[in-house]
Amino acid sequence: MTQAQKNRERVARSVGSQPVIFKDPTTDALAGMVLALLGEVVVLRDRLDANERLSAARGGHGPADVDSFQPDATAKAGRARTRQQTYDRVLGVGRDKLLPEALKQQRDYDGVLADVTTD
Repeated sequence: MTQAQKNRERVARSVGSQPVIFKDPTTDALAGMVLALLGEVVVLRDRLDANERLSAARGGHGPADVDSFQPDATAKAGRARTRQQTYDRVLGVGRDKLLPEALKQQRDYDGVLADVTTD
């Protein structure tokens, strides 16, 4: 695996305290998810543009060929892997910011429930 491949697979997350922009943590997490998604879309569009320009310069495939493309099993597996990595990058912002609090609330609830149901 090359260094470029390792870098593409790396999911960067800041360590330590995170800046809070909005008062509501849910809104803050949603804003982070939207920004992460925006970054994914921009990179995708740049790569698509590069692919179309390279292909056209070499007399290669066009949009109709892309529209009619049927991926094989290997391509489908690769797409599924890439899709999951994208979900992790985009949705990870919300998970990292919201899940710890939700888990704390669940533990608090479980503790209260245990207290009132114990003989």
